[in-house]
Amino acid sequence: MTKIFLGLVISITLLSSCATSKKQFGEILIENTADSTLTKQEISKIRSLNPDIFDAGKFTGREQLEIKYRLFKPKQSNKKYPLVVVYHGSGRPIGTDNASHLGILQKLFASPEIQSKYPAYVLAPQFSTRSSDYVMDSTVRNVLYSVHRPCLNSVFQLIDSLKSNLNIDKRRIYVVGYSMGGSTVINSLSTRPDLFAAGISISGIPQFNKLSELSEIPIWLIHGMDDTENPIDSDEQFYKEMHKKVLFWKLKGTTHNNVFSSTILGETMPKWLFKQRKK
Repeated sequence: MTKIFLGLVISITLLSSCATSKKQFGEILIENTADSTLTKQEISKIRSLNPDIFDAGKFTGREQLEIKYRLFKPKQSNKKYPLVVVYHGSGRPIGTDNASHLGILQKLFASPEIQSKYPAYVLAPQFSTRSSDYVMDSTVRNVLYSVHRPCLNSVFQLIDSLKSNLNIDKRRIYVVGYSMGGSTVINSLSTRPDLFAAGISISGIPQFNKLSELSEIPIWLIHGMDDTENPIDSDEQFYKEMHKKVLFWKLKGTTHNNVFSSTILGETMPKWLFKQRKK
């Protein structure tokens, strides 16, 4: 482990280990602390990882919708490993180049430092259209909710195919995403509660029509309190209607585009995710 990464891990542990280790559920306010030069260097290091560490592939599901994807495989293949599915946001990552969607989340879980302690397959599908749409619930809640598009069903079929062909621990399949991808995390958990052991939604928009299905799955919401692109009030309403049975980190002084900092990078998310297992 490099000295840079070690410094990042120590800073994160001091800030958040108590919150994640002692509390499975509940709301936690996180102060906005300015990143040091050292931390910014580590974030840049994650972003600069060579995309060739991911294999390129494509899959066509029953709906005849082609999904291009990248897949990271652990070095040893004779053991069962978890699978982490990472969804990208909207904008430039949407497309078919099978490259632009490899952002900081995808590379974080595939980075040598994280893989050394949390080895796993990392699946990064690329959507050629939006994966989730937003609708205003103006009659009851007056907040946005998300609805997934058919392309997400092809991703589920891809995961089922990978389960049959790779040495994946079926009790430890996780889903993580940012922005539109965070919304798609909640859509995925509600649509296939049989498949996923846990999910982390970062700066996303949830859904409200399948709360009973979602209540059985560990969920971690992370949202900037100053987010004007995907307002936090949807996640706040979701947290309330889930009877506070989710982990909800509210990041003070944080907007939509500056949510990635040392507060949630490093080992923070893998440490929580990899504790979760399907019964």
